[in-house]
Amino acid sequence: MRGFPKHLNIKQDYVNAMSDFPKSEWQPALQELLDTRVQWIMTSKLDGEGITDDTHEVRETSDENGVVTERYQYEYKEDPNCKLLRLGFTLEEVEGYING
Repeated sequence: MRGFPKHLNIKQDYVNAMSDFPKSEWQPALQELLDTRVQWIMTSKLDGEGITDDTHEVRETSDENGVVTERYQYEYKEDPNCKLLRLGFTLEEVEGYING
């Protein structure tokens, strides 16, 4: 293999990269797993008012005339489909690799 891999598709790819390359090369890939773990996720379509705070927001869609047609509640939370979880890593495991 020449250089750091362009794609890390399974957990073993990350493990291999950590054993074959210096931390400066694999740490950004693991940090990306942490950074993309939490996302704004739509939780419901609103009929009335929604919640707006640090972890909640209301997003609106408009028609071509600028008239609001729909309102949705979004929540900033852990994405159950994030790559970190799909690969089988735990938050503590990845933080341990980065900080260790």
